[in-house]
Amino acid sequence: MIWTFLTKYKVSTRTFLTTCSALILHSHAAYADIGDGPRAYFPPPINTNVFTVFGMRVEGNSMLGTGIVNPELDLDIDLVIAQYTRTMSISDRYVSFTVVQPTGELTSTVTLPTAPNFQNQTQSSGLGDTQILVTAGLHNLPPLTAQNYASYKPGFAVGGLARLTLPTGEYDENKSANLGANRYSIQLGAPITFGFGESFLDPRLTTFDLVPSVTFFGDNEDPFNAGTVSQSTLYKLETHLTHNFNPGIWASIDGIYSYGGETETDGQSDDNKQRSFNMGATLGIQFSKSLGLKLSYGETVDRNDDGLDGEFVRLTLTYTQL
Repeated sequence: MIWTFLTKYKVSTRTFLTTCSALILHSHAAYADIGDGPRAYFPPPINTNVFTVFGMRVEGNSMLGTGIVNPELDLDIDLVIAQYTRTMSISDRYVSFTVVQPTGELTSTVTLPTAPNFQNQTQSSGLGDTQILVTAGLHNLPPLTAQNYASYKPGFAVGGLARLTLPTGEYDENKSANLGANRYSIQLGAPITFGFGESFLDPRLTTFDLVPSVTFFGDNEDPFNAGTVSQSTLYKLETHLTHNFNPGIWASIDGIYSYGGETETDGQSDDNKQRSFNMGATLGIQFSKSLGLKLSYGETVDRNDDGLDGEFVRLTLTYTQL
């Protein structure tokens, strides 16, 4: 299918590979609970528009994007997420700007340890919290044009990211679970990449990504059944080992470790510091010079009693306009 397209439309291999790299390297889920995905922070050429739509199914004990885990909740979340990214050069530095808007439906079932036969079900639907994400190249990530992209050899590179989550999503303080978190949060991180290949366009390119990050949370002043809920810093380390099998097919092994995030309710510690380790895999396919698809699956493999638990499936469709 891929090579038929190239022949029919007389697309050069270089043009096709450049666009594929933009598709592969800059589509991320923008939800820290399950990670942003492989090669999310590799830079495509500057002056590129990237339009991404995610379809996501999540089952677990955390309201997606909130950072709060509740072992008493059994959540089913269906989301469609729209994302727009623009890459650019500012002061001779690579910079990308991303806006993310989720929408969907959440169904939760609460089971109390003291009354296992009692269950309360809650639903929330509509818009989720809007996110704004800025990334920048800090070391060995220059602002590459489409013309010099093919000649650049990747190696050790470091970037920076800042993600602001706004309390714009659907929220009802009378419900135990909501699509929105009703508070601000900011995530700061440093994507680190080790690239093994002759260029970003190498059909056998292998990369190893590390994304350490910290997330700071504002207070929720209208929580369910309380006056105020605050949360301490949540630390995360996301990792990916990714390999290209040819110009149109690639796969990755994914992992994410989370620690911290203890909450306080009305000034009293909830003694619920979380620890969890999730693993998964991703398969990516390029259908044309502008259209790419990837499928990801992940689940919790180790956790403490207050850690994130669950699994997710994510389908990502990306269109790149150079």
